[in-house]
Amino acid sequence: MNPPDFERFQVSAQDHGMLFYYVGEFTAPMVSAAADTLKARLATEDASGPAKRKVFSTFVEMAQNILHYAAPSPGDGAQASPRGAIAVGRLAEGSTDGQYWLVCSNPVTVEHVARLTDKLTALRAMSLEEIKQSYREQLRNDAHTSTDTQSCGAGLGLLTMARDASAPLEFSFASTSDPHDRTALFHVKARI
Repeated sequence: MNPPDFERFQVSAQDHGMLFYYVGEFTAPMVSAAADTLKARLATEDASGPAKRKVFSTFVEMAQNILHYAAPSPGDGAQASPRGAIAVGRLAEGSTDGQYWLVCSNPVTVEHVARLTDKLTALRAMSLEEIKQSYREQLRNDAHTSTDTQSCGAGLGLLTMARDASAPLEFSFASTSDPHDRTALFHVKARI
């Protein structure tokens, strides 16, 4: 990136209230370091304690989802991790008009698009009380690992983000320009 392009990126980030942006590999140490950085940054903000907790919780859930569920990028040649290739994604946090927002994106295999769409569409239709009730039920769901082999957290991450959000989660999928790529770019946005 040349300096003028970087300047345009900085201006755009500032115009959109971006406070944190990361793109690259997601590893447990990276998530921990980013969480510590965000926690320190939130300590200087004028927001209420509950708002800061919700921002931090949503940030961690988004980072964990990328870490655990990002599909390998085609031809990235990354070393294998316990759940496949090294996770690559993007995560940003910011504030506009007194409201925090968090957005993340990562590749998912096209086979998971329908399942994620169904889960998030149902979640968007729930009231806050229904989300809380579903969260409590999933905490007690010992049969989850035998009924959903794709999720390692019983869907608690999405429920946590939805519970903490001030509006329904926004999501979308974008296909890549490579016709041989079996992944789609998955985007999730939460407003706190």
